[in-house]
Amino acid sequence: MPQHLSAGAAELQPRPLTRTLTALRSRRAGGRRARRWRRVLAVLLTVLAAVVALRGREAPAAGVPVVAAARDLPTGAVLTAADVTTLRLQPVPDGARGDPAQVVGHTTAGPVRRGEVLTDVRLVADDGPRPGPGRVAVPVRPADPGTVALLRTGVHVAAIAVDERGRGTVLATDAVVLALAPPAGVDAGRAGADDAPLVVLAVPAGAADRLAAAALGGSVTLRWA
Repeated sequence: MPQHLSAGAAELQPRPLTRTLTALRSRRAGGRRARRWRRVLAVLLTVLAAVVALRGREAPAAGVPVVAAARDLPTGAVLTAADVTTLRLQPVPDGARGDPAQVVGHTTAGPVRRGEVLTDVRLVADDGPRPGPGRVAVPVRPADPGTVALLRTGVHVAAIAVDERGRGTVLATDAVVLALAPPAGVDAGRAGADDAPLVVLAVPAGAADRLAAAALGGSVTLRWA
């Protein structure tokens, strides 16, 4: 190669100092870009954490308040404030109450489990048991009080009148247990016939009078239908 061309090419090549400065400037520029991205990412994470914290603090509890049993309750329990609690549910069961004051003082129509929503059908109505269309509510005292402990509201039973000779007459074949009322304040060991627990039955209207008369003047026993 001619000497004058070699000299010109050498002049076009960057000097060592220039190359070093250029490399340092490139590294500094890359470092500044990386630091900027780190700052942006840190700001975004801070904002995201603040949004999550605010939403968790301000978001209302999901569901609608409903009254439920705070503990297991027996049949015939008169509810107190200690017997009930408030849960939030969605959707809300039909007949549920949202204020404990709406159920305190009412009587359970059957056994209730802890956490069970106290709907209208779980409580004895203010105007008495509701037997449903074509039926009449009749209270009876079973001849064997021990059978009452085996009954539950909604159970279908047959009501049978038993005379002095032990002969039975079927009064109702499809009676439904509406409510159970255990004797209040009576020593079970000394309970007599008049102290036996009451069972309220929903029976067809045609059998109501016969069952009421038998319950008043004789002995009535129940069997599962």
